[in-house]
Amino acid sequence: MQLFKSASCLVTVIAFVVAPNASAVGLPNVSNVHQGKVLPETGEFSSAFTTGKPDVWLRLRYEDVEDDIPAGSPLAGTEDAELLSLRAALGYTTARFHGFWARLELEASRRLSSDEALNVDEDLTFPPGPAGSRIAEGHALIPDNNFEEVNEAYIGWRSASGGCPNAPGACNGHTSFKLGRQAIIYDNHRWVGNIVWRQNFQSYDAFRIDNSSISNLSISYAYLNHVNRLFGDDSVFREYEMNNSHLINIAYQLPIGKLTGYGYLLDFDDNTRTPFPEGVGVGPGITNFDSDTWGLRFVGKHPVGDGFTLLTELEWANQDPSGDTGPALDDNDYINIEIGGAFKVAGKPVVVKLGHEVLEGNGINALQTPLATVHAFNGWSDKFVGAPGGSATPVGGLKDTSATVVIKGLLAGLIGPSKLVFQYHDYEADKSLGGVNDYGDEWGLLFAKPFTKQWLGLVKYASFDDGGDGFSIDTDKFWLMAQYRLK
Repeated sequence: MQLFKSASCLVTVIAFVVAPNASAVGLPNVSNVHQGKVLPETGEFSSAFTTGKPDVWLRLRYEDVEDDIPAGSPLAGTEDAELLSLRAALGYTTARFHGFWARLELEASRRLSSDEALNVDEDLTFPPGPAGSRIAEGHALIPDNNFEEVNEAYIGWRSASGGCPNAPGACNGHTSFKLGRQAIIYDNHRWVGNIVWRQNFQSYDAFRIDNSSISNLSISYAYLNHVNRLFGDDSVFREYEMNNSHLINIAYQLPIGKLTGYGYLLDFDDNTRTPFPEGVGVGPGITNFDSDTWGLRFVGKHPVGDGFTLLTELEWANQDPSGDTGPALDDNDYINIEIGGAFKVAGKPVVVKLGHEVLEGNGINALQTPLATVHAFNGWSDKFVGAPGGSATPVGGLKDTSATVVIKGLLAGLIGPSKLVFQYHDYEADKSLGGVNDYGDEWGLLFAKPFTKQWLGLVKYASFDDGGDGFSIDTDKFWLMAQYRLK
């Protein structure tokens, strides 16, 4: 693969080889309540603004894509794509006044190299649609484009703990809410996330309320109005218009781990800018994202001996088509089983995990996760992500058997802290259709190196080999990223 097609790109990237966010190294579980930093209470309204705190997030990324397209395909000649882009975000969070605070975050991204990718902005039109637009552009897909937008703009409130409604300090009570444009993440991003991997983050125009009054129990509810997607205003897929959509997440901390129950009730309005209903149009048979998903999730850590911790992650959900879906669509199950261990080898922390994830399909429709940070699941080559974003589980479903190895501090004596991640995926259909059963396999390698609390560097590679049943094509992807974050 030709990793760098332009000497100027190489020089620019080398100058910033200190890369992105820790979330790119894996998406750990997050608390389902009281997300985001809340500053102390202040006694005057004006001082809530003057004593607030700014934050800065800069991320430079070079991405290279190579698809192995057969010579006779209509897409021949669009095998490659490369993009050098810079994301900049500037935020400000006020201090609290009688429990209230506000946050504003502006974000923008710019291509720093020539446009040699299908970006899903004004280059994706209807007609001719995704395939025709790719042919016209002459390049493969990299969905990062030029944009400027408000990523977050909300008013929040958090109750004070007993006895200190206006005292100095955080005085964090058990109830909080946010109203406005905000990031929403539940658990490990599998169902609801902010798509932190791409340069334009996903945010939600929503009302959210959290409560943790009962010991070990945390409850969160959100009502969605809009989903601001990752493509910017120039894209026909810039947003999801939501109608009567609700997110419910309830977690209880047990002695052996955390048990979470959730319900994600989604109703999408039609996207009039495309010929597809519900803003979908991501693949054959995927015509509607309206659904009610109910599930249970357990995450545990179990010390079983000196220096060894057993890691478990078990999840089941059922997704039932709802809203405007047609009568032919049926419900599908989700199953995830992940078993692993954390231990040390030569003093270095090591985590090994084996997983089996099933997104059921019935031949007509399949389980979908349209609000997820989908890049973090089922391989980094994004074979199960639609061209206009969102999940694109084939109608035959997906079985993903995976192995992951994480090593921290490799060569620490020479380079200091670091993280190395290796992952392997084997993909099969849940239901074989038209002779397509073996989707293929994929391996990925990631190396991340923090230089300071603000600077982080990352190199990442993924290689997908098609199974030969006609599901897809071989694909290689390479990333080199640099990040500065002050928070």
